Amino acid sequence: MKKFLRFLLVVAVVALSACEQPFVTEDISEEIALKSAQMTMNFRAHLSADQEVPPVMSLATGEAIFRLSKDGMMLKYTLIVANIEQVRMAHIHLAQAGQNGGVVAWLYPSGPPPVVIDGKTNGVLAKGELKAENLVGSLAGMSLMDLLDAMKAGNAYVNVHTDGYPGGEIRGQISGN
Repeated sequence: MKKFLRFLLVVAVVALSACEQPFVTEDISEEIALKSAQMTMNFRAHLSADQEVPPVMSLATGEAIFRLSKDGMMLKYTLIVANIEQVRMAHIHLAQAGQNGGVVAWLYPSGPPPVVIDGKTNGVLAKGELKAENLVGSLAGMSLMDLLDAMKAGNAYVNVHTDGYPGGEIRGQISGN
């Protein structure tokens, strides 16, 4: 019996060593990367005036919630604001905390031109989905994974622009949770 088991072991080793392809193929590697990205499927940003660069004086606040679809091809979002007036637009920008960066995705409205909401807004400002084709600026033509990588690294933020603060009234860094 021992001789037979040794023989099977030798045959298995020879058969495996004769294989020309590596054990982990490129397709499997991509699938592993996608599964890893999906581990962090939820993202959030707490928005306030003191996170603006430079900080502004406002009682407005907000919350942005992002959820990655199971296939990793779509990022659903809800942007909720309170005590904010004359909202013009809201975006995702790329930059670390304390720095300003370019727009890479529109949240409100879903694309240019800006649309002013007269008066005070309390509640859901925007709800929608982002796909690779919605990316603009430095991420135009890139994959959604590129945006997700920036979000996971803390290099993306949500900014809500108003008539009173065209550069942004409330801002929050996006983080995974």
